[in-house]
Amino acid sequence: MGQCLSGGELGRTNNEIEKEINEAKQRQRQEVKLLLLGPGESGKSTIFKQMKIIQDFGGFSQTELESFKYIVFGNCITQMKVLMNAVSRLNITLENAESRNCIERLQSVASAGDGWSDIVGRDIKALWSDEGIRKAFNQRDQHFQLNDSANYFFDNIDRIIMPGYVPTQEDVLRARVRSTGIEEAHFKFGDIRFKMVDVGGQRSERRKWIHCFDGVTAVLFCVALSEYDQTLREEDSTKRMEESLILFDEICNSHWFRNTNFILFLNKTDIFREKIQKIDLNVCFPNYTGGQSSHPISFAIGGKNFDAASTFVKQRFLESNQSPHAIFTHFTCAIDTQNIEVVFKFVRESILKKLINDVVMY
Repeated sequence: MGQCLSGGELGRTNNEIEKEINEAKQRQRQEVKLLLLGPGESGKSTIFKQMKIIQDFGGFSQTELESFKYIVFGNCITQMKVLMNAVSRLNITLENAESRNCIERLQSVASAGDGWSDIVGRDIKALWSDEGIRKAFNQRDQHFQLNDSANYFFDNIDRIIMPGYVPTQEDVLRARVRSTGIEEAHFKFGDIRFKMVDVGGQRSERRKWIHCFDGVTAVLFCVALSEYDQTLREEDSTKRMEESLILFDEICNSHWFRNTNFILFLNKTDIFREKIQKIDLNVCFPNYTGGQSSHPISFAIGGKNFDAASTFVKQRFLESNQSPHAIFTHFTCAIDTQNIEVVFKFVRESILKKLINDVVMY
């Protein structure tokens, strides 16, 4: 039989409900903590930069853009030196006689951005036009490692060597700086404030991750789809995709995040879409045979089909989950601001639903 509540008991119940509602509203006004994890070179830092752009009244100031100038210069120098070394190691013949003089000059230049000069810029331009350097470039990933953005900066070298050069927003997104330590930033979207925490993804940096695990609202885990045929810089016997799967399994099933939503960014779709036409996914997953796309103009066969390959990789990550939390998966291109803006809208919606559910269960 039901039990009747007295007026006092009912009043206390209503007060408790009102208190819970107010506390829920207060929690929503507080910052949402997003932890950005993933292996090195998966695109985490680019996502971090995109957040600054797509937030309310976002973007980079002129001063901030100018601060990336020497990073861009450094990227140009270091990546051309990688190609120079590859030409030598792979016994590739340079097409232009002057290219040898360019290489000799660049070898004596410091790899950091402060080694930049007009002559350095012109030498890089001359080398990029040499067929021998281009031949070496086409063998990247197979015999040596090169930043994904290297050809972008080389293709834009005429603009970069201009007097008074100031990096564009796209330059900033593509500028590569190895993440070390822990970086935090605050972003505002509507009524919600986000604190995003980015930590270095290299093996040597991961011991620091645990210091960021407390009070996390959601984990954003980045994986580079395009690196399925590449090995780690730290250990060339381990494929990057295998490392990503192991790392995701550890983080996804950690007791720290048992009830924390996961957002999985399968990133670098632009590079993956191009690479999968040439290199079969079975170089990483031997049992993968691929599948035909339903798209009428698709002629991909075997494991060289973008739709089938990306879906297969997605499933491999999802099947790792042994925890009760949800995993929201998105295919992303971190350098595409419009893509990240759309994706993060869905991310915000999933986070809000989780906050509302927490209020209901509270």
